[in-house]
Amino acid sequence: MSLFKKILVPVDGSEPSDAAVALAIRLAADQHAKLIFLHVSEVAKISAMVSTTAMCADPSAALDAELAFGKESLHRAEAAARQGAVDAVALLDEGNSSETILEAAKQNAADLIVIGSHGRGGIQRVLLGSVAEAVLRHSNVPVLFTRVP
Repeated sequence: MSLFKKILVPVDGSEPSDAAVALAIRLAADQHAKLIFLHVSEVAKISAMVSTTAMCADPSAALDAELAFGKESLHRAEAAARQGAVDAVALLDEGNSSETILEAAKQNAADLIVIGSHGRGGIQRVLLGSVAEAVLRHSNVPVLFTRVP
């Protein structure tokens, strides 16, 4: 009997995210679980960054690039899952990353979240925040962290 049936894996195209995808595929194959890949676009942050750095420039190009990047990240994750003979779906959403991840876990009845961590500490963590840490602190299901080997 499988311990996990649905595993949520947030993807952002980073090395830690790729490590999480690889681990989740191995775990899903072992558990006969379904993977749910999720990319979250933080549209408000992107719009605010573009507006303040480019003197109120139109953020649509940056938003389009983020959307394309998210789709490509999800496509790579799905292709890896297919290669590992694991059932997977991909979701593209927007909002606050940690809140959206937690909501997706709830809406999709995930019983595990596998997430990559950059492992930042000190001032970097304070300045950049930690999505993985926020997910861990507020999740109602187990969270498995991974880092780049």
